[in-house]
Amino acid sequence: MIASPTNAALAGFKATNTALLYVDYVTGLDNLMTTIPSRQYRNNIAAFASFSRIFNMPTGVLGEENEYYGTFLPEIKELITAGAKTFQSRSTPTGYTEELALWLRGTGRRNVLIGGISIDNCTLHTSLDLLRAGYNVFFVVDVSSTNSKLAEDAAIIRLSQAGAVPVSWLNALTELGEDFAGPYGREMMGVIQSRWPASTVGVVDDSTPDGHGMQLPA
Repeated sequence: MIASPTNAALAGFKATNTALLYVDYVTGLDNLMTTIPSRQYRNNIAAFASFSRIFNMPTGVLGEENEYYGTFLPEIKELITAGAKTFQSRSTPTGYTEELALWLRGTGRRNVLIGGISIDNCTLHTSLDLLRAGYNVFFVVDVSSTNSKLAEDAAIIRLSQAGAVPVSWLNALTELGEDFAGPYGREMMGVIQSRWPASTVGVVDDSTPDGHGMQLPA
């Protein structure tokens, strides 16, 4: 019998044992995120937002709407409309409040897939507190921008050293979906076909033999 890995990066995560957290995706902060080109960044957020619907996972949305922060991005508003748990009022950089802690315990899940604005502040502090509380944290780097490459690098290094695992939205999607021939295959491929080329910078050349991009297995 092969022992289960204890390292979070090796153990990974599944749709059945993971909760989703979206941190402060509001219009008032969106324009400050410059380490990822704006169109690419919004594309990546839209891809990440689709996870909740596709995999029917417990979903928490952190942030609030007001004159300073603006409103939630449209993709995040859709999550709230669909029933995501919202955590709107807080005075701390971390979103790991008593309310969030209670909700997470109620999900029974020990893995958290998290992304948000910004990676070097609220997403960082929330992730660190999740680690301190004993959760396995997987932070999505290409949906968690900031306004300084140096600050972004420092945040990724600190989170990694603390035990959080950096992932991209694409490898998180395929890890959750597991198998293109499985129940999530068609929707997973739909996200890849519509969002993955746009997540790169510049023109994408389709090098597949028939010129039609990636396809579902026959």
